[in-house]
Amino acid sequence: MPRWHAATKKWVARGRLVVLGVAQEQHPDRCLLFARWKRMDMPIVYDPINALECKGVPIAVAVDEHGVVRGAGVRAGTLEREFLSKTFKPTGAKAPSEARFSASLEALKLTAAETRRSSAWRDYGDALILRKGLSGLARAISAYSKAAALDPKDGNALFRLGVCYRMRYESSGRKDGDDKKSTDLWRRARSLDKRQYIWRRRTEQYGPKGDRPYVFYDWMIQAISEITNRGDKLPPLGPSWRAAVQPSEKPTTQPTKRNPK
Repeated sequence: MPRWHAATKKWVARGRLVVLGVAQEQHPDRCLLFARWKRMDMPIVYDPINALECKGVPIAVAVDEHGVVRGAGVRAGTLEREFLSKTFKPTGAKAPSEARFSASLEALKLTAAETRRSSAWRDYGDALILRKGLSGLARAISAYSKAAALDPKDGNALFRLGVCYRMRYESSGRKDGDDKKSTDLWRRARSLDKRQYIWRRRTEQYGPKGDRPYVFYDWMIQAISEITNRGDKLPPLGPSWRAAVQPSEKPTTQPTKRNPK
């Protein structure tokens, strides 16, 4: 993301491009810390449940002025030639609607109850998390649980249910076993799709320390130090960040790998 920010600033300044970052992360506060550390001023939203259903990062998607996707996997080096220098005409087709983003919560719940489809209960859970956050957590857990019960092979429902348990584990409403439930659900989801990088990363980031291939959040210490030393204001950080920067507890003869950025 920092490379894209640097590469596209000139086009953004000229009004030729709008850049929006989407972070596949469990914690919005860590997204904000990283952005402030790297002095990125572009808008960044976070997608804790992988509503985009992408299998890996980073990816770049080019959307024209008509709301039509003109390229996925575009590169900064070829963006001007392959996208910005072109003129696109309206396709005449309406953009596909996403019920989970536009319908009311009551309508989504009613549809799920009437159709008894796993995807419908998942859409209701998505809307609760994306619109309500922690205040919709209990209902989202119920919705995703129903989705997983209707279709045990719905990996998206399993992953998102794990996200909810992790959110509750790090809240004042924590219940015994929430952390283990989240990890178990992420592993179940990944067993259904070995290529799902987002699910694997979440398991490694928040699972038992001994299972982590490296410390994912060790950069936070440096970020906090540099932001403070230059006189900038630190964004508020959740209570769990200190545990996230601790090294693995598993003895190893190999040096600890650092998180590649």
